[in-house]
Amino acid sequence: MLIASFFVGKYFGADYSRSTSIAFTATGNNFELAIAVAISVFGINSGEAFAGVIGPLVEVPALIALVNLAFWFRKNYYSTNHLTPLQ
Repeated sequence: MLIASFFVGKYFGADYSRSTSIAFTATGNNFELAIAVAISVFGINSGEAFAGVIGPLVEVPALIALVNLAFWFRKNYYSTNHLTPLQ
């Protein structure tokens, strides 16, 4: 989802900071909702609810890897002359 959103933003002319915002918003969308649904549907003592609670422990290293990927995109696909702060 991150890669697709990143390039859709770039295709529509968004600069690096906006493309990155779009990509990370799309990537992390509805994660908390998924935890709440798993607990409410399967019960608090189920394996699904446990996996939903353990999920953030896996999510943090995955997001760090995605941040490094976003930095790589900036280096390879965006000119450093266009890295201006949002106005």
